[in-house]
Amino acid sequence: MTESLEERFRRLLTMVPYMVKHPGVSVNDVRKRFGITRSQLVADLNLLFVCGLPGYGPGDLIEAFVDGSRVWIRLADYFSRPLRLTAAEGLLLYSGARALSAAGAGDEALERAVKALEQALGPDVLSRVSVELEGAGELATVREGLLTRHCLHLVYYAHSRDETTERDVDPWALFLSGGRWYLVGWCHKVADERIFRLDRIRSVRLLETSADVPKDVDLSRYESLYVQGAQDHPVTLDLAPQAAAWVAESYPLASQEVLADGWVRVHLTAGGTAWLEKLLLRLGPQARVVDPPDLAERTRQLACRLAQRYR
Repeated sequence: MTESLEERFRRLLTMVPYMVKHPGVSVNDVRKRFGITRSQLVADLNLLFVCGLPGYGPGDLIEAFVDGSRVWIRLADYFSRPLRLTAAEGLLLYSGARALSAAGAGDEALERAVKALEQALGPDVLSRVSVELEGAGELATVREGLLTRHCLHLVYYAHSRDETTERDVDPWALFLSGGRWYLVGWCHKVADERIFRLDRIRSVRLLETSADVPKDVDLSRYESLYVQGAQDHPVTLDLAPQAAAWVAESYPLASQEVLADGWVRVHLTAGGTAWLEKLLLRLGPQARVVDPPDLAERTRQLACRLAQRYR
């Protein structure tokens, strides 16, 4: 699957300061440290050629290249300087760090950073700041279920089917991705493993029933935030080039291919089509339904209902 822009950007933010700090670092060292291939490294360096400071003249853009077996980056000294934040930037960073700590995602390094920000901002500013984490109660109950290995009863809004259901779940793992918390577990309602977004949990209750938890849960399996279930069905769409790019960034695709007319055929799986119908309404003439055929008819009916409601 094509690597997302978010993944590349996140890697560059850590990779560039490292290469600036170690001029002429070997290609193999960079590859091993960041888990990338040589072609990925070259593509990242080519991307850096169009990055730099405002003005974007020859002296403003970053120089990055491979010389034999070594990597060099020039005109990027600002990555090695101490970061200077405005008061507004410092306050925003402090609020985000406090939210992570409240969610239980903090560590010793984050706590040190928070204390440094507190000293820099001063008590006058901090006395007017209050950080509250939405869904903190649900998060605490889910964490308790994970620690005690007890089943959870969820009242959950299923976005794919646009409905609210109740279900019992054996909690397996909890992880943070894209600023949101996700629960991975075995759903007894569908007899399959599922991912639940915590902000879509209407309520959660700890049950006395013990949860059946696998010995090793590999969180890397859930990086795409989607796990294919036994009841999922394949969906095929043809998308205009300008729409295919952002759809590929926003939704987990199984595969994609460029057609003769320039459109892109994408393949994905879905346990429900309510969210697909809304996506097709948003895309309008930039999308064509290939399979299943009745998806186009359901989308047309939804559009008619919406038109009637707002007439």
